[in-house]
Amino acid sequence: MEALLASVVLSIGASTIILPFTTAARNEEVDGRRTLAAHLGQEMMEEILSKPFEDPQGSGGLGSESGETSRSLYDNIDDYHGYQDGYNQLISDIVGLDGQAVDNPAVAGLSRHVVVAYIHVSGQDTSEDPNFVRIEVTLKYVGTAFLTLTRLVYQPQ
Repeated sequence: MEALLASVVLSIGASTIILPFTTAARNEEVDGRRTLAAHLGQEMMEEILSKPFEDPQGSGGLGSESGETSRSLYDNIDDYHGYQDGYNQLISDIVGLDGQAVDNPAVAGLSRHVVVAYIHVSGQDTSEDPNFVRIEVTLKYVGTAFLTLTRLVYQPQ
């Protein structure tokens, strides 16, 4: 009877000692994923911001034009509208600026989604081309959004 009672007390004591370590390991994994996601989101935002406001060919409309089949061919900001990559459980299909898949185990389950919208400001004639474009890069983990970076870009007329 004493041995059984000692075993119960020992198991309760061991679980109270181990619990903080397992919680800390889980928090470290989540923090690492958030840090990586913030980096990947900022990298995508910087890539988009490096492109001109207006299309060099004068094409209108959001999204990539025909022939722009990959990010390396995008030639202005609005080409990124609707772009998404990532969220493959087995391999990384988030591609970095170098054109290579991101090689980090924390990228599993992450995806990036880009929305670009032209904005008319208060008082601006809506028959004129808008002077602003809003860029949103949203990072999701297993389909659930947890980080959104937003930028408003101005193009003087």
